[in-house]
Amino acid sequence: MSKLIIAFPLLMVALIGIAIYVQITSSTLSLPISTGTTVLTILLPLFAVANLFYTPILNRLTKSSNVQQFLLPALHILQGGLTVVIATLAAQGFTPGAPLKCELEGAWQLLWHKHDGRAIERIQNAFDCCGFHSVVDRPWPKQECQKIYGRHIPCDGPWSASMQRTSGLQFAVAVLCGMIQLAHLVYFKRRGQRDNANPAYKHRAERAERGENGRLIEEAYHDGDDSGVGEDQSPPQSALPAPQVNQDEGPRVEPSGLGRDEANEWGSYDE
Repeated sequence: MSKLIIAFPLLMVALIGIAIYVQITSSTLSLPISTGTTVLTILLPLFAVANLFYTPILNRLTKSSNVQQFLLPALHILQGGLTVVIATLAAQGFTPGAPLKCELEGAWQLLWHKHDGRAIERIQNAFDCCGFHSVVDRPWPKQECQKIYGRHIPCDGPWSASMQRTSGLQFAVAVLCGMIQLAHLVYFKRRGQRDNANPAYKHRAERAERGENGRLIEEAYHDGDDSGVGEDQSPPQSALPAPQVNQDEGPRVEPSGLGRDEANEWGSYDE
């Protein structure tokens, strides 16, 4: 977990750095990449970080409200839409084929038509080349690039490679931000399921501790003399109390036999 906490900020910083490199390269070499998409590529990792940190906060602040139902999905939909747009445009920039060649051809022709010699010279100096398809195809200075610099290669090859490399980096930033967003949504959804399951589990546990009437189940009280006798069982006859003697009847007194001899003796004297 600690490694993840350290790796995530480093990854975000790296993505922002790559996006800035894409912006600088595209501007310096006049690549046919929209400035708006390069700026959004820089902002995309920041959107990912904002969603990562503010989604739990907004979920707590706007819990069970209409704002949550609109705001949280809107943030992720915005980030997801930007990711799809940037990735789609970047894929067109690094996929080789006729569309890429036509795009580069149009960009070079626009620079030549606007007489933007500084932009053309930056491209030629970066790749040590002259012209587009050949050293005499729209170079700058006009018809003198080869004579001045002694260059013998056109700029369409290295310029096209730089376009593909820059667009590939832009595509990578968009895809990584999208993967981070998906991982965050999955984690947030599972965490929400766990949070919803804990109260239900606690409620079931409380109900299990209670009886059918909602009362807590308590153990029946047993006296020390009644141990071993269940609540639904009748006590054995040996455990029943002895029958009591009727208190209305007096105790039965039987004459003792000790006075018989004395009575006989008295009788003998009377005779």
